Amino acid sequence: MDVVLIAAVVVVGVLGGLNLLLMLAVLRRLREYDEKWARAGMDNLAERRLVPEPGTRIADFTATTLDGADITLRDPAGVSGVEGPLLVGFFSTGCPACHEELPRFVEYAGTVPGGREQNLMVISGSADDAADIIEAVSPMARVVVEPVEGPLMTAFSVRGWPSFVLLGQDGTVQAGAGGVATLARSQQAVPV
Repeated sequence: MDVVLIAAVVVVGVLGGLNLLLMLAVLRRLREYDEKWARAGMDNLAERRLVPEPGTRIADFTATTLDGADITLRDPAGVSGVEGPLLVGFFSTGCPACHEELPRFVEYAGTVPGGREQNLMVISGSADDAADIIEAVSPMARVVVEPVEGPLMTAFSVRGWPSFVLLGQDGTVQAGAGGVATLARSQQAVPV
């Protein structure tokens, strides 16, 4: 009986050891795949744009600002009421990154030649939920509040927030980025 018990303990020990070795091999392989997919995901993320590429013609649109002014883009007239490039920021009320980027947008919008008329903030959500954003940006930019599938979000094909576009008078994208600093750097390479 003691021999059977010892043999059973040895078999269980060997199986436990093999199980441990197999588990370590599986974990190592999973870590390799995880690293591979993480690298692939980062590459895909870099390729996936939140805003249209420079040179893209934006679809015609009409939107009304909170001030009651209409902003339109009609071919071939271009963007109504705008002299030169239009800085457009896309924010969402439920977006923590948008709240972090808001002070940078306000600061940058203050440096745009032409002032408030050359800056547009598009907020996805309700005006009530966006009250703090509207208050911060209104002195520097005109504001449009619309649903996620609103006319400006659709026309610009924006796929994430925050997003920023420098739109030429002719309705083509001059620069676009997911951050104000990146947009400013890319704008330096664009003749205005």
